[in-house]
Amino acid sequence: MKKITLLVSFIACVVFAHGQLLVNENFDYTAGSGLIGQGGWAIVGTSVFNPITVTAPVTPGISYPGYPSTGIGSELPVAISGQDVTKAFTAQLTGTVYYSFLANIQTALAKYRGDYFIHLVETGSTSAFFGRVYVKLVGTKIAFGILNASGGTYSPTYTDASYDLNTTYMIVVKTNAATAASSLIINPAMNAEPTTGWTDNTTGGTTVPASTKGIGGINIRQGADSIAPTLKLDGIHVAISYNALFASTALQTLKADNLSVSLKGSTLTVNNAADGSTVDVYSSLGAKVQTSKLENNAIQLNNLSKGLYVVRAGNLTTKIML
Repeated sequence: MKKITLLVSFIACVVFAHGQLLVNENFDYTAGSGLIGQGGWAIVGTSVFNPITVTAPVTPGISYPGYPSTGIGSELPVAISGQDVTKAFTAQLTGTVYYSFLANIQTALAKYRGDYFIHLVETGSTSAFFGRVYVKLVGTKIAFGILNASGGTYSPTYTDASYDLNTTYMIVVKTNAATAASSLIINPAMNAEPTTGWTDNTTGGTTVPASTKGIGGINIRQGADSIAPTLKLDGIHVAISYNALFASTALQTLKADNLSVSLKGSTLTVNNAADGSTVDVYSSLGAKVQTSKLENNAIQLNNLSKGLYVVRAGNLTTKIML
């Protein structure tokens, strides 16, 4: 019993340490309502033209398999030549700030070097921007870009033009809180931070976060009509670890085992959940690594490495060791 108690405590501590989000924004507000004044969002500058307003999801809506915010709340349309908004979080002076979101680009332009629509910001600033995400049209395809910071003669670094309009992508950005060096990746694996596939930018700007202020906000921007995209956003997460971006908040309150399971090889049998129900498997850091439907009260585990995992079906959870 003592070993089990210690194991539960260990998992709870690990999930709490790595699964906390600085921002967990799913736009769960009344459709048609303005974003400013809700959930800590505030206006940037003074423009009230074309205010950002949440809308009800349009089927199939913005969704991405396995992403924790899919199906929660409304969506956020981002237009051109309009109001910009910001949401503050606990300032980060050191380490890496990660943020992720779902984006569906509806229109983009090939002019200039594209335009940016979301970025981090220095605490209390209206001009010190970091980790700016761009998009531009290349032929009939789109490319996503990343710019590390404001200032200087800036030039974002772009991905290949291999992405489509009217398609939802899951985008992750990481920014060094001390140097502002930033990277972007599209549709990465969610179980562990990728070691390859990032698009990097370290020379796009000259500004670095003030050591006394740090990075402390995320902004959504509606750019100039001559270069800006139109799009829909959802599921904005900000964290200080990659795994935390994808952690289930349900695991942060894990207290006891109450899901009955048995494991034989790669077959996991669930004894007290309805056939056809959804079973989620999480790493010990809180990242969702598998989602399956129960068939004959069992699921097949998908090539998971050895280690400790949390299994969840409905409101019931347990732990397994592979």
